[in-house]
Amino acid sequence: MKYETKVKQALETCLKSNFLKGAKREKALVMYSGGMDSVSLLWNILEHTEQEVHVHFIEIENCQGRHKAEAKAVADSLNYMRNNQRPFTFSCSGYSWIADNPGGRDMVLALFQAMRTATGLGKRFNAIYTGDYNLGRDEETQSQTMINTLSGRSHRPTWLTPFEHMTKTSVERSKGIYLSMPEELRQMYWSCRKPTQVNDKFVVCGDCHACERQEIMLESLDKQLKV
Repeated sequence: MKYETKVKQALETCLKSNFLKGAKREKALVMYSGGMDSVSLLWNILEHTEQEVHVHFIEIENCQGRHKAEAKAVADSLNYMRNNQRPFTFSCSGYSWIADNPGGRDMVLALFQAMRTATGLGKRFNAIYTGDYNLGRDEETQSQTMINTLSGRSHRPTWLTPFEHMTKTSVERSKGIYLSMPEELRQMYWSCRKPTQVNDKFVVCGDCHACERQEIMLESLDKQLKV
């Protein structure tokens, strides 16, 4: 299987295993961060399903200081998709916690806000997508509990994590995620957790786990091209 089609295959498997078809009648909420995973996921949902898509971004301001870089990546990548994909709707919210500790698990916050977004929009979403994978058991349990607690009695959306259906080999999965979106989008997403702002630009730290993941993936791709 080509790397470019691995996310498509994972998405199809995820939908099928959750008794969804990716059809027009299904409403999907995509939690979006502007990182490689969420950018690739949204592109593939728009490309390979017919679901009615709403995108929500949480601007998380914490001690890592990456919220401005992420916000720019979100604006740039969504503008590209508006011009090159089918229509979708968008909303955003903010969360600020400036302390030595970032202030809790991002996934729990994401699914809390997902349910608040669903309520605010008055929509009965069939699915909530996130680009995360390999979550710890505690984080997964807390996140699912958030959906269960905030859902109405008669309707509960399904939490979908398509990348869980890809290989467990980190660098191989990353290459599939990276190559499944257009080259232009690969230049727009943001991954660094601790960037530095220089005038109107952002510089990666090169030391965080996200930067390390990017470096390993790009080095692996470069070796493949030279073979």
